[in-house]
Amino acid sequence: MRAEINGHPIADAPALAEGQWAELVATPPPGATLSLAVAGVTLEPFLRPGDPAWRWRWLAPAAAGSYALRLCAVWPAGRAEELRATLAVVPRKLDAERYAAMLTDLQRLGRALVFALCGGAAAVAAPAEPDTTPATPTEELHTLFGSALETLAAAVERLARRPPDRLHSTTATVALGRLQDSSRVVAVRPEHDEALVTTPVSSYDSYEARLLRRLLDSLWRRLERMVTRQSLPPALLARAEHARERLRDLRALPFLAGVPPLTDYRGPTPRMQRDPDYRAVYRVWQLLRRRPLLTWDEATLHIPVADLPRLYERWCAACVALALLEVPGYTLSAQTMLVDGDDEQLLALPDEVPLVTLAGPDGVGLALRYHPRYRPGAQSAPLQSLDRHTRIPDLVIELTRPDATPTVVVLDAKYRLDASGGVPESALADAYSYLGAIGTPGGGRASVAAALLYPGHGPAEVYASGVAALPLLPGNESALRAWLAGLVAQGWRA
Repeated sequence: MRAEINGHPIADAPALAEGQWAELVATPPPGATLSLAVAGVTLEPFLRPGDPAWRWRWLAPAAAGSYALRLCAVWPAGRAEELRATLAVVPRKLDAERYAAMLTDLQRLGRALVFALCGGAAAVAAPAEPDTTPATPTEELHTLFGSALETLAAAVERLARRPPDRLHSTTATVALGRLQDSSRVVAVRPEHDEALVTTPVSSYDSYEARLLRRLLDSLWRRLERMVTRQSLPPALLARAEHARERLRDLRALPFLAGVPPLTDYRGPTPRMQRDPDYRAVYRVWQLLRRRPLLTWDEATLHIPVADLPRLYERWCAACVALALLEVPGYTLSAQTMLVDGDDEQLLALPDEVPLVTLAGPDGVGLALRYHPRYRPGAQSAPLQSLDRHTRIPDLVIELTRPDATPTVVVLDAKYRLDASGGVPESALADAYSYLGAIGTPGGGRASVAAALLYPGHGPAEVYASGVAALPLLPGNESALRAWLAGLVAQGWRA
């Protein structure tokens, strides 16, 4: 049997774009009838007068991937013949471009969030003079793992040739008859005819050595992550392997064997400022901190292009968090987005718990939540669903005021457009549902506004009902910021 799709033989047909109509055509063998199923769904055929070919129409779903096709010819006597093939569906060109743009913009948002979140209740101080431009692998291998590493290695090798520079006290057991210095006695055991005495032991362990150990471990982790996550050309792979060997030798030096990595960085010590070798160590430490390694959590970075609406939702969450952190008059009091270190930061979007909590004038408090759950009949919670359904909006800003019931502002990401390029009517229905379905245990409505975030370029639509439709794409975030500014001007009231 032969079959065609959009005028091409099935075997040579180009991939279909999401949402594209396809016409499949096949001519049955003499005396046979045909049936066609795609992705397990049998399609209805249509015939044209005088044309022996059977035709089917299939709408490619809005999900990229491979879809099984099964064309079956059956004769009255029961004999059957079938043709199996696979139809490939790829993202629309526009969706593929937006997918790439959002992944790229997440790095910009991530770095802006890191420096906006630093200084909050759950973050550490920002590195001095941060460089917000991510270094390329080539730059990293030329600088951090090139000249800087060679300078560091020479300094560390000189430090390894010095004698131990600190004395630590330990205890030892000495027979009473051999005791010479009673001032070092900690305890006496007459029944065993012995005493416990303190004994000085030389050691390399110090604040400076612990910082060096942490620096070497951090450099190793960064190099390993670069090699495993980047597709490096052979020349850069060879350079990375040389840097790996240098770091392996430095980490194996005997004088660092019993030294743990530093856990509490307190700035440079006088010794780091006057000792040329430790000054070299500190310069590389500062270089590492000026360009921290920024990584989004796996749930964000590993979203496939076929699941673009979920990536859009998480990108919107990052946009809203940054816009809220930049609202004038509000200061960060707590956050859960950033797991911060001196050389790397991990950004995540945990569900339900507040991503950021801010304090504002007149005792107003703001908490941004991602995927909060408002359950019906939750009497112990300050907010609940007012009907029998659990409500889970994408984003909610919960507002608290002294001596007042809490209120909420809902933001929902919709990767959907109608024929005019605006928000579909069904999406607006969701916004009105959230506006009326979240309230307090007493039955009062708590939602003061609800905004739909959609991938458009048109003007923002703000209705008197409290519902708004805001276009939001990389490079087009002004509508969101203007809408938030309007809520602030109104005192976060409808």
